Amino acid sequence: MYSRDVNAEQTGESMARVTHSTDHLLDCARDVLLVRGARATTVSAIAEQAGAPTGSIYHRFKSVDEMLARAWLRAVRGTQSVRPDGAVDAVSIALANYDHCLANPRDVLLLDTFRLRDVANLSLDDDLRDEIARANADSVRLLRALGADLLGGTGATDVDLLTLAVVDLPFAFAQRYLRDGDVPSRARRDRLPAAVRAVLD
Repeated sequence: MYSRDVNAEQTGESMARVTHSTDHLLDCARDVLLVRGARATTVSAIAEQAGAPTGSIYHRFKSVDEMLARAWLRAVRGTQSVRPDGAVDAVSIALANYDHCLANPRDVLLLDTFRLRDVANLSLDDDLRDEIARANADSVRLLRALGADLLGGTGATDVDLLTLAVVDLPFAFAQRYLRDGDVPSRARRDRLPAAVRAVLD
């Protein structure tokens, strides 16, 4: 009888509530959006994807809009943290961004699918809107600084050209593979530098 009680106690301990990390919940919000679209992304759908009770989500987030905004912010900050190895030039930055695309395909697809204008239409509190505005301003600031260093200018034309070369091109080279869940050959990465130089020339 005593051994049964011990086993029951051990079973209860092993069935303790699973803790879902914030990153895991944001991953699920992102993945539901990518499959179903923003309109069909609900707390219930995210909870089902995460295998978590809706209460666990509401304990951490006020709404599905906050979850989507936070997932977007996390993806943006991820792109801002990309740094090339060795010398900093347009080609090395483009290659680093390409590698980031392959390492973080779902976050990169989120940024392509769910744009800043979509985030602006979410129902968010002022503090979160300020955080989003700061993240966007940081992206612009980074591109202007790179424009000054690499192209000698910070005007709209310089920033647009640099964005095309080091942001848009790496994504375009990887996009089809990201969507299909495939890994491109090394040869595809090797072709990117020539494309970057052609744009800048």
